[in-house]
Amino acid sequence: MSVSDYIRIGTDYRVGTPPRLVSVFFTMFDEELGPSLLYEVPEGSIKPLPNSTPLIDFSSISEYIIPKSDLCGHLVSVCTGPYKVMGVPVMIRNKKYKRRMLVFNLSFVFDRNADTSSYEPVARKIARVLTSLEMESDFLWKTETRSSVYNIIEQLLEDLNNYCECQIPINETNALNLKLFPTYPNPQPVYDYQVPICTVDLNTLIDMNWDITVKKVVAHINGVYHVKKIAEIADVDYKLARECMEHLLYYGCIIMIDIFQFSNIYAVRPEIMRIIEDETVQTECISYVTEPGAIPSPFSKMFSLYCSLKRDVTLKMWIEENKVASLNIDTRRFITFGVTKGFLQRVHKYPVLPASAAISCKLDPHLKKLLNGRHHYDDICTSERYSTKDLDKLLCDIPEIKFIWK
Repeated sequence: MSVSDYIRIGTDYRVGTPPRLVSVFFTMFDEELGPSLLYEVPEGSIKPLPNSTPLIDFSSISEYIIPKSDLCGHLVSVCTGPYKVMGVPVMIRNKKYKRRMLVFNLSFVFDRNADTSSYEPVARKIARVLTSLEMESDFLWKTETRSSVYNIIEQLLEDLNNYCECQIPINETNALNLKLFPTYPNPQPVYDYQVPICTVDLNTLIDMNWDITVKKVVAHINGVYHVKKIAEIADVDYKLARECMEHLLYYGCIIMIDIFQFSNIYAVRPEIMRIIEDETVQTECISYVTEPGAIPSPFSKMFSLYCSLKRDVTLKMWIEENKVASLNIDTRRFITFGVTKGFLQRVHKYPVLPASAAISCKLDPHLKKLLNGRHHYDDICTSERYSTKDLDKLLCDIPEIKFIWK
């Protein structure tokens, strides 16, 4: 496969971009006033201004912003109205303070439903840096140095929102270096019967620092072999092979599809209507599914062929009915493109052996356990090393076994 093949069959992976900061504010415990807001950006977001309403009611959440000692040193998030406030309150105990302790918190404000996981290490690092500065030089206790906290939170809001990183010099020997890393959705579990398809050219990414097992596995990803076969060829433990695939899946380097067989059945999903207005996908489709060097069929023909896939028609029957062999179309690529773009779905075959008939059935006990309606043919054939034809021959002669297609 060429590099263009990886690009064309790849689906869109939505990386979890960090949420935007709505506000940043700094609070300390005042011996006379209690939890006190010292600095905020933008102005008026926490402390009310004349003729304006703040984003949040600080008094209603102050016990979580400047909490008791049990919560200090821990990440604390609290929701109030449409917003979420997050920070790491810090308590420093020392006899030099009037109450023998100093409590402070630099807090972030987000939309209530924002995924703030990318900010958690940032909040913890800020708490550590400010703690070190205070213990080294009374940075927060002294009014003349504490005032620079405003400049810090102002730059935090500006740089993290615009660049997802910041470098803030604090004094001659200290600086605050922060970077937000995107969060990725957890991948679905990988199974032995699934086939990995590359969305990028992995050969261009491999370097000497890659894990040896991952390198061995990657060398055999070709869009045809399923996970179990790759593990066997690469001489890698099945569990380790699945973990490698999950790792690659997590970073969007591969996607997983079904084993391609001419006995498979596919059905069109409603999402196919999206490609009618997407000329880019249409061009990708024609380029990807056409046999090398052949004259491509128009997309209208491709669309018609996709729509002719039905739940009661195997690929073999579909090829014969539509004379696909004469259309210069690679059937494997044709199906792969539809599955990766999300407008084709595999219709699986699930054998079911009723419990009442299981005792008298002479099948292998381990195989009988798989005939419970939760394991489809791909799963059973891969784990028990049957071909689809052999499994059909074995099961179809047993009248008690029923088949569910879904």
